[in-house]
Amino acid sequence: MIDTGTWRRALSIALPLMIAESINSILWLTDTFFVSRLGDAAIAAVGLGGYLSWLTFVGGTLFYMGAMVLVSQAYGAGELGKAERSAGEALSSNILLSLPVVAAMWAASPGILGFLGGPRVGRKTILLAIDYYRARLIGVPFAYAGLVLGAVYRAVGRTKPVMVSTTIAAVANAILDPLLIFGLASLPRLGVAGAGYASAAAALIDASTLWLLSKKTIGFQVTPKPPGSLAFQGARIGLPAFIERLAFVTGNMAYIGAVSRCGEKALAAHTIGVRIESLAFLPLFSISEAAAAIAGQETGAERIREAKKAGWQVALLNGAAGIVTMAAIILLSGLLPRAFTSDPQVVRLARLYLIIAALTEPPFGMVLSLGMAIRGAGNTIVPTIVNLTGLYLLRVVPASILPGHMPPGLCVLGAWLAMAIDVSGRSIIMAVIYVKYFEKIARKVV
Repeated sequence: MIDTGTWRRALSIALPLMIAESINSILWLTDTFFVSRLGDAAIAAVGLGGYLSWLTFVGGTLFYMGAMVLVSQAYGAGELGKAERSAGEALSSNILLSLPVVAAMWAASPGILGFLGGPRVGRKTILLAIDYYRARLIGVPFAYAGLVLGAVYRAVGRTKPVMVSTTIAAVANAILDPLLIFGLASLPRLGVAGAGYASAAAALIDASTLWLLSKKTIGFQVTPKPPGSLAFQGARIGLPAFIERLAFVTGNMAYIGAVSRCGEKALAAHTIGVRIESLAFLPLFSISEAAAAIAGQETGAERIREAKKAGWQVALLNGAAGIVTMAAIILLSGLLPRAFTSDPQVVRLARLYLIIAALTEPPFGMVLSLGMAIRGAGNTIVPTIVNLTGLYLLRVVPASILPGHMPPGLCVLGAWLAMAIDVSGRSIIMAVIYVKYFEKIARKVV
C-alpha cells in the first residue's frame, strides 16, 4: 500500500538531489563528450581514470556516512548543538584525511592504471589515463569537504543548496572543459588532462558554495572544528560503509579489469554506457538518500516502526522510479552512444550495455533505498555485508568466468551479465533482511 505522505516527504528531500545528481551526471558526460573528440583511446583513458577516481573518493565516505547518521539523528532528537559539532568535526577530519590519500595515490597511480588496463590496452591510453587522473587529484581535498557538507544538508532534509552548488559547479566544468582540453582563449592545450583539471576546479566551486550557504539554509555555519569524540564516533559509525565502499570499488576495479581484457573498444563502449546510464541511476541515489534522512530522523525520535515503514515506502518509490528509468534508457539506447563515437562496433556494444543495465534499474532502486534506510537507522554493518557478498560472489566471480564463454565479438557481454546477476540477487537478499529484521538491527546512536 502506498503512503502518499511519505512519498511527498521523500520527494521534497530527493527532488533537489535528483536535479543535482542529474546535473552531476551531465558534468561526467561533458568530460566524455569533449574528450571523445580526441578519439576512442582518450575515452578509454577517461574510463580508467574515472574508476581509479572512485577509489580515491572512497576515503571521504568514512566521515560522510558518520555525519549523515549523527546529524540526522541529532536533528530528529532536537539536539542542534550536537548536530553542529558533529558536522564541524567531520568536516575538518575529512579534509585532513584527504591529504595523505592524495600523496599516496599520486605515487601509486601509474602502477594501478597499468594493471587495470591489462595487456590489451595500449601504452598511449595508460599514459593519458595517468594525466587525467593526476589532474583530478588536485580537487580531492575539496571533494572530501563537499561530501561532508552535502551529508549535512541531506541529514536535515534541506537539499536545495546541494542542487544550487552542483549546478554552479557543472556550469563551470562545462565552460572549462573545452578551454583546457583544446587550448581555447589563449590557454594551453592540455588534452585529456584538461578534463581532469576542469573537474578539480568544479570540486572547489561545489564545496565553497555549500559552505557559504550553510548558515542561511540550515541554521548554523558548518565550520571545521578540532576533531574530538564526535569525530571518533562518526568514524566508528562510518567505518563499515567505508570498508564497503573500499571493497566495492576494489571489486569494481577487478570488474573493469574483466572488461578491459575484452579490448579497447569494449572499454570505450563500457565507459560511454556508464556515463549515459549515470544520468538515469543517480536520481535513484537521491531517493535512497531521502530514505536515510527520514529513517534517521524517525529513529532519533525513537519511532522505530515509523522508520521501518518510511524506509519501505521510499524503496517502493525508488522501484517505481527505476521502471521509468528503465523505459527511458531502452528507448534512447540506440541514439545516445552516437553522440560520443562514430565507430559502429563501439556504438553496438554501448547499446547492448545500456539495455542490460536498464533491466536492473528497478531492483537497483529498491536495494539502494532499503540499504540506506538501515544505515539511517544506525546500522551500517548489515548493508555492508549484503553489498560486498553480492559484489564479489555474484559479480566479480562470474565476470572472471563468463566472458570466455561468450560468442565471438561479445566477450564483454559476460561481464555485463554478471552485473545484472549481482544487482538482482542483492535486491532479494536486502528485502528479506529488511522485512524480517529491521526492528532488531535499528538503533539510536545519539
